[in-house]
Amino acid sequence: MVKTAGRIISHVFLIVILVLYLFPIYLVVMNSFRPFKDMFESYLAFPKSLYLDNYITAFSASGFTRRLLNNFILTFITVAGVLIVTSMAGYKLSRVKSKLSRFLYLLYTVPFLIPFYTYMIPLVQLMTKLKLMNSLTGVALILISTSSFAFFMFHGFVKTIPVELDESAKIDGCGEFSTYIRIIVPLLKPIISSVAVLYAIWTWNDFLLPFLILNEPEKQTVTISVYQMIGKFGSDWDVITATLVLASLPMVILYVFLQKYVISGVMTGAVKG
Repeated sequence: MVKTAGRIISHVFLIVILVLYLFPIYLVVMNSFRPFKDMFESYLAFPKSLYLDNYITAFSASGFTRRLLNNFILTFITVAGVLIVTSMAGYKLSRVKSKLSRFLYLLYTVPFLIPFYTYMIPLVQLMTKLKLMNSLTGVALILISTSSFAFFMFHGFVKTIPVELDESAKIDGCGEFSTYIRIIVPLLKPIISSVAVLYAIWTWNDFLLPFLILNEPEKQTVTISVYQMIGKFGSDWDVITATLVLASLPMVILYVFLQKYVISGVMTGAVKG
């Protein structure tokens, strides 16, 4: 009886938390299909019809399509860079046992512990000196260089792979890079998939870093477009809600189709790391 009561309480608690999370999303999606005049009359009910003018206005305003493309480009560059750099670094530093490797490990994990806002001003100054302001590549380089979570996942997972596999590959004539490509990378697939999806979502939704670095309208991302929509349309929440849905949709679709890989990869990395 005690176990049953505890299970019921935990389920009720989780349902309440779920409702609290989903209710704002429900309001945004439902009201994105209403005319403005209907939003405050029956904002909790389903819309009487699919009113698509909000989406047409949002999609055609403020260069939204160009910024959507910028998001795809930035996300692709960042995810590719994170996977390459952190997987190689995690493999190398997990295999080499020295004071330097331990120091580099600590150095790589430091950004994971320090809030971004504490070093964002010096970072902007550095990007200005390097002439990487208003550059999607510059934003991607920062995101790659601060990808401590991905490095931590790869490093922990590689430590569980027997060193004997490396030695066997070396006997067969494989160099260090060939061993990494042919032996290690296939074993990293669960972590690669989860890291790729997580960093795609984080990069896509990032606002502060692109807002600091990307000042030219043609280089800005969709999150900045959402921010500017609020300033441009003021209280036109019908258009703003449609913009929010359009901005969120690609990553929602990505996560829905790949969530099992994310969960299994994170669980594998957490247990084995």
